[in-house]
Amino acid sequence: MYERFFGFSEPPFALTPDPRFLWLSETHEEGLSALVYGVMRRKGFILLTGEVGAGKTTLLRAALHRLEADPADAPETAMVLHTADLTGRDLLQLIAAELGLRSADPAQRSTADYVIELQSFLIARLRSGLNTVIIVDEAQNLGAMALEQLRLLSNLESDAEKLLQIVLTGQPELRRKLADPQLRALRQRIAISHHVEPLRPDEVTSYLHHRIRVARGAPERVFEPGVEEIVAAFSGGCPRLINLLADRSLLSAYAKKLARVPRALVESKAKEMADLRWDLADPIAERS
Repeated sequence: MYERFFGFSEPPFALTPDPRFLWLSETHEEGLSALVYGVMRRKGFILLTGEVGAGKTTLLRAALHRLEADPADAPETAMVLHTADLTGRDLLQLIAAELGLRSADPAQRSTADYVIELQSFLIARLRSGLNTVIIVDEAQNLGAMALEQLRLLSNLESDAEKLLQIVLTGQPELRRKLADPQLRALRQRIAISHHVEPLRPDEVTSYLHHRIRVARGAPERVFEPGVEEIVAAFSGGCPRLINLLADRSLLSAYAKKLARVPRALVESKAKEMADLRWDLADPIAERS
């Protein structure tokens, strides 16, 4: 709605996980490197965690884009996005479907049937020099039995390397769940682990400017000076909250036909949106 008014080619602060808009802060660059390295070197289990809205899904998309840049080395990827209430067998069935292993009558197939079929598929791919990756998003929703099933899948390996790379992503609760003594065998198989930290206050300006430039805008013509510190204080460095506040501020400025978004308007919007930050003290109120 406001794109043409501010000179954008597209919305700069959409919530979709578009890798083009990924700004590589220190923590995001380390996370991206960990994902790409772990998959390319066939490390087996990779763990990526972060708070809600930290940019984990965007990082995953960016890693896949980088891995797919060379079609000869691009991995086959199965993404399990809906993890709530999945049993171990449900998880196997979803993975098989994602990899195109569709059985005529899934209801008649046992857990062992799925494992055997997956193993045959993975061995055939390995013999062709191909890599296979399973990405399980929101893995903190999985129960102990489903997580144990993933551990058993990770046992599928040749004499020299893993047949399957498994990426677990989730909120900090996932790390607490993996600390359970019942899951110590799985925990010991995690070869690479990274926690995505919030952006530092000094990184928020670069984040805002990057997204505006990707949308073909001119950062110096969009926000008045001083807006960045309001955005940083409100968001606590969470990219999703940065996007929400910036988007609503742009929409409000457009409605008022303001050529640049003033600091006072952003501060007002931040106060309106304080309920989105239930887990944090209100720094905007504290500054008033």
